[in-house]
Amino acid sequence: MSRKRSFYNIYRKLMSAYGPQGWWPVSTVKMTAGDTLLLRDGYHPRNYTLPESDEQRFEICLGAILVQNTNWLNVPPALKALRQKGLFLPDKLAEAENQQIALAIKRCGYYNQKARYLKHIAKFFRLHPFSELEQEPLDEIRNKLLKIKGIGPETADCILLYAFKKCSFVIDAYTVRIFSHLGLIDSAVSYHELKGLIESELKPELEVYQEYHALLVCHGKLHYRRKPYGSGDQLLLP
Repeated sequence: MSRKRSFYNIYRKLMSAYGPQGWWPVSTVKMTAGDTLLLRDGYHPRNYTLPESDEQRFEICLGAILVQNTNWLNVPPALKALRQKGLFLPDKLAEAENQQIALAIKRCGYYNQKARYLKHIAKFFRLHPFSELEQEPLDEIRNKLLKIKGIGPETADCILLYAFKKCSFVIDAYTVRIFSHLGLIDSAVSYHELKGLIESELKPELEVYQEYHALLVCHGKLHYRRKPYGSGDQLLLP
């Protein structure tokens, strides 16, 4: 089986095993009577229209920073606290005191550092509105994001994929562990190399990109969190 075919096959197996993940969660999504597509806590399986507003896009950007080096379960309370303090808009957050932000996001760890990062991205979006940025080529947006202190490749690609709905594949530790354990890549591959490899072999379909990353995280949490890795290999093998 070719490597290209393997990547697609793994995606299909993951989707069959776990189903649509509804990433990235958006807390401002409201469930309506009879709505079977939206789950609690902002997850929205099979709804790929989100985000639909700048507020939702900004929430995703904040979450992508807050989740760095912590469990996602710590992020929603921090986002809620920021909203309650009126800091859910770039203009307000950019002018807030660092200590005020840090207290709101304390559960996420590295809160003083992340408070500064949140202010940096707030100032960025105050100068560069989403409506302006989304007209630019993906690479130009990515380069601008990477110049923001606190935004590395993984965070930038999360923002591009889920906030801007651009096909920019996200590489995280689970991606490397799973694909290397299956023999598709070398575990020492660089972020840039692996991202380029996957993007060269997958069609640029937003639904696939969004779900694939989420499914790899889901599978990784179940089977690749602690050594020895590989308890989930059998599910993905031909």
